Amino acid sequence: MNRKKVAVFAVAVLTTVLAQPMALSQAASAGHTRHAKITSFYPTAGKSTPTIASAASVAAGLGAVTYQPGGTVISQPNIYVIWYGNWPTNSCSQENGSSTPAIVNDFLGSLGESDWNKINTTYYQLLNGKKTFVQPTADVEGCIVDTGSQGLTLDSDTGAQVSDVVDNALSTKSLKTDPNGVYLVLTASNVNVTDFMSLLCAYHYFYDTPQTTIKYAFIGDASANLASCAPQVSNSPNGNPAADAMVSVIAHEFVEAVSDPIGMSWYDQAGFENADKCAWTYGKASKTANGSFANMTMGDRQYLIQQNVAANTNTCVLALDSGEPDQNSSSHM
Repeated sequence: MNRKKVAVFAVAVLTTVLAQPMALSQAASAGHTRHAKITSFYPTAGKSTPTIASAASVAAGLGAVTYQPGGTVISQPNIYVIWYGNWPTNSCSQENGSSTPAIVNDFLGSLGESDWNKINTTYYQLLNGKKTFVQPTADVEGCIVDTGSQGLTLDSDTGAQVSDVVDNALSTKSLKTDPNGVYLVLTASNVNVTDFMSLLCAYHYFYDTPQTTIKYAFIGDASANLASCAPQVSNSPNGNPAADAMVSVIAHEFVEAVSDPIGMSWYDQAGFENADKCAWTYGKASKTANGSFANMTMGDRQYLIQQNVAANTNTCVLALDSGEPDQNSSSHM
């Protein structure tokens, strides 16, 4: 299936993490790059996280992230995980230790009710005069390991696409078709995805089926070139820089897929989505016991996660201020 990708992001260069460990929020640079199979202009989905290097010379969007009339959000999002490539066969059940599946699974299991995820509750859709806000949920409803059903090269101009991986999981009923789902395709180091680690670290997009619109995201293991997609390459909060890098980018793509699922809901004048405005910026971080830096704790683990924009203040934050209402507050209406 065809896919659209647009690289749009605000990013802080890697030296920000090293030089300013206690306040990793240097103003970022970003831009957008069109890739194959783009047939329309903004607004469009398929927004991607650029590599640290490729995003370091462009501006962080234009103006505030605002709601586009008629746009939709995923108000009660669910997560589905596809471990694609030569991941361990028990990747869906790993929870302890420093393996990539364990670190990612622990993060996803703690994401839903986290203070960081609550930032997205400031986003809404307005349909028939009624505002519906994003709920602070993100349950993992399904997970599979696919060793390479669509081949180990994805997103080329002529071959299989990341969307085909998702479609195969749905058509074989390995995962259920969920209109509220965000399907995460997490590729192993033996999978080659076009532009990965050269222009982008991840992206999200959608495609239509007779039943519903499927929203999905690609995030890859950047072990082969950590500096392209990881702010910490020698160490990280969980002792696995590639896994910790994936977690941060998963978070970024997830909140964008929820607030702007088909590219018609929330973005600024340059087409930047909420997390785009804060890409590769981390707010206040502190040194962990192993000497790396982290800015939040979820469950039993520490992480260094990119900030997100709160729609009601249009500022990059790691959590809503205690005085800010969540999506159930009447002051939002």
